[in-house]
Amino acid sequence: MAALIITVGLSLVIIAIAAGLTARNHSFRSLVMGIGLGAIPVGLFLTGVTDLTINGVLSLIAWFQRTPFTNLTGWGIGLVVGGIVVFVIGTFLPKGQRPEVGPSPEKAKVAAKESKPQKPNPAIQGSGRPAQPTTGPSSAQPQQAKPQPGPAAKKHNGLDPEDAEIEALLRKRGIM
Repeated sequence: MAALIITVGLSLVIIAIAAGLTARNHSFRSLVMGIGLGAIPVGLFLTGVTDLTINGVLSLIAWFQRTPFTNLTGWGIGLVVGGIVVFVIGTFLPKGQRPEVGPSPEKAKVAAKESKPQKPNPAIQGSGRPAQPTTGPSSAQPQQAKPQPGPAAKKHNGLDPEDAEIEALLRKRGIM
């Protein structure tokens, strides 16, 4: 009889909470979830798990009554309660970012592309457009190489030399 009263009471409480959440959120989802949760205690009662749970709780109470409370028992109860509290606190903590052990595959690919020296394409001019075929002595002149930045130009507009080089390439291509 106690199992039936507990089942009906628990189901009514769950469905009442679901009805309140449905009225507050105006969400059909809350109502469906509440009905599903309210059906669980009824199913547990019909399968006999409610009687098993009640007998387990009564056995636990009887065990506490007949077991002498010693320091060892106190430490055990304290560790169980402390473990549960730490677990619950851990569930509320935000998920942190794992530290990367090595470079990610994407970063490794980017680094490999940046480290490969690229040969200049003679068919492309400095503006990024295909070169116009020309005839005459001016076409035989080699292009002059730009001077490499020296130690005095370590920082360009507050950028590292690598970033400055990337910025120069982007400007050369007309992207920036």
